[in-house]
Amino acid sequence: MRERLTFDIRLSELIQILPSAKEVLMRYGYSKFVEEDIEDVVVDKLTLKGFCKLMDLDDEAQGNLWQEIQDLYRDTED
Repeated sequence: MRERLTFDIRLSELIQILPSAKEVLMRYGYSKFVEEDIEDVVVDKLTLKGFCKLMDLDDEAQGNLWQEIQDLYRDTED
């Protein structure tokens, strides 16, 4: 059985399970980590919930992000 995704998953785990999630995260501010060359440091420590807080995503943006990730995850089940 596959692991369930939650907002408490570390970004490193999410990207390992679902590599295409990185593209989604880029649209929500992850690109700042790459630009500032801190991706390697934060990806292992930051959860999806922490990412949303750090990027100051409102409830609607968090919902959209979560839905996009869930859709990608479901697509990999097929």
